[in-house]
Amino acid sequence: MKGKLILLAGAAVGYVLGTRAGRQRYEELKGKADALWHDPKVQQKVTDAQEAMRARAPELQEKLTDAASRASGKVRSTMHRNDGDGDASDIPEVSAHGRNGHYPQSG
Repeated sequence: MKGKLILLAGAAVGYVLGTRAGRQRYEELKGKADALWHDPKVQQKVTDAQEAMRARAPELQEKLTDAASRASGKVRSTMHRNDGDGDASDIPEVSAHGRNGHYPQSG
């Protein structure tokens, strides 16, 4: 259902942006979209979705926090494993432009 709504919304936006039907057609579509948005059934679905997200937010937050913590631990572990003496000064500075400040050569 969510995918269909997104597809419908995308098609409507594409039509409005791509058409040359003029202001009248735009106002007609805008009125229909406004009426649809304010439909009690749609608003009930919006409310249900908001409540479901509020109910799951603590669980999702915990999962994201755990995942971030594990990723951070893996990075630290890799850095310590690759750096024998624990000194980060011998790790080369690498920017988005590569080690020497130039864009990397492909090939």
